[in-house]
Amino acid sequence: MQAGIAATGRPYNIIIAENSKFQAKQLQQILESEGFKILGIAETGKELMKMYKEFKQQVDLITIEIFLPEVDGYAAFWEMKDAGVLPRIMFISEENTPSVVKILLENGAMEYMIKPIKREKVLEKIKEVLMRIPKV
Repeated sequence: MQAGIAATGRPYNIIIAENSKFQAKQLQQILESEGFKILGIAETGKELMKMYKEFKQQVDLITIEIFLPEVDGYAAFWEMKDAGVLPRIMFISEENTPSVVKILLENGAMEYMIKPIKREKVLEKIKEVLMRIPKV
C-alpha cells in the first residue's frame, strides 16, 4: 500500500510551502509518487496563509520552509497557531539554528528536517507525523 493513502482509502492532503520552485517540485513528485494529494504549493508566507484558510478542513499536513518571502515560515506558523488548532506541521528548511528548531517543536510543529532532503527520509518522517495526533 502507498504511504500517501490513509487506512480509509483516501489520500492524505498536503500543502507545500516552499520558495524554491525546484525543491517544491521535487517534494511534490516524491509525495505524489506515493499517492499523496497536493492541495497546493505556496511560494510565499502570504500564499500559505491563504491556502491554509481555504483548505483548513481538508489538510492533513503542511510542510513549511522557514525562508519564505513576504511572511516567513516562522511568522506563518505563529499566525496559524494563534488562529486555533494547529494542523500537522513539518518544517523542511535550510534553517538549522538549534534554538529556532527547539521553539517550533515545543510549540506544536511535529517534525523538523534540515535540507537537503532524501526521498526515503522525507517519506519516513511524513508517515511518522501523520500517525501522530496534533497537539491542541
